[in-house]
Amino acid sequence: MANIIVRVVIIYLIVIFLMRLMGKRQIGEMEPFELVITLIIADLATIPMAEQTIPIWYGIVPLIAITIVHFLISFLTNKSTIMRDIISGKPVIVVDQGKIDFKELKKLNMSCEELIEQLRNLDYFDIGDINFAIVERSGKISIIPKADSMPTTREDMQIKTAESDIFYCIIENGKPVKRNFKEMNLLNTMDGIMQDVIHNMLCTQEQLLFAHLSPSGDIYAQKVGGSIESFKLNLPQPPEMDENEISPKEELSRLKAETTTKNKSPNTRLGAAKTQGGA
Repeated sequence: MANIIVRVVIIYLIVIFLMRLMGKRQIGEMEPFELVITLIIADLATIPMAEQTIPIWYGIVPLIAITIVHFLISFLTNKSTIMRDIISGKPVIVVDQGKIDFKELKKLNMSCEELIEQLRNLDYFDIGDINFAIVERSGKISIIPKADSMPTTREDMQIKTAESDIFYCIIENGKPVKRNFKEMNLLNTMDGIMQDVIHNMLCTQEQLLFAHLSPSGDIYAQKVGGSIESFKLNLPQPPEMDENEISPKEELSRLKAETTTKNKSPNTRLGAAKTQGGA
């Protein structure tokens, strides 16, 4: 029993590692060859798990080999459009200027009813609102609506709005997420920011479920038994460098240049002196 558990854990960790190497695409976004490789990996992983008589290397080696094949195919499809079209196929226009192209639907083995169903899933209930519909390599459908059916934007209404900030998770289950504090250059003030959040939320650190912070100081947080609250923090601003002040990088470059000049060989300096004397 212990042998089976160890084999399962080893194969599981190897599969997780290999899948991380292959990227983060979701199943619905995979190209055909990626889906095939994923299915093969799943099948290969079960063999050494279920059969104790088969050496575990008989499962690990094929997994590594199929991963190498994946990278090889990815390299070829990225470098050659011909290989990409052969292996992954091409995007197909199934609705062209408001008209369904039944010839292309037949090539895709897709019925008109299936197309209409996919369009409904994309919140297009009237095919007359669609100018172009394209079936992508992954099988998903992209829509270009007609001009009259395009949603109204703030730009159309001439409403000016501020650009959205990216929010970083700085507290999760009462614990600070140090890597995000570091990403925001706030690691030195982490304790002070934590105290400000706790003070505004009127709770203890252990009661904080999460807190998301933007570079401008906007924050969303929630405590145990509460709802999401928003407020603004006054974040410390990085000190402005004087125009005449030399940055550490520039100072280092200057010191290197001075060291190089001082370390010139005597022959070089002697040659320079002879040249001046001859002149």
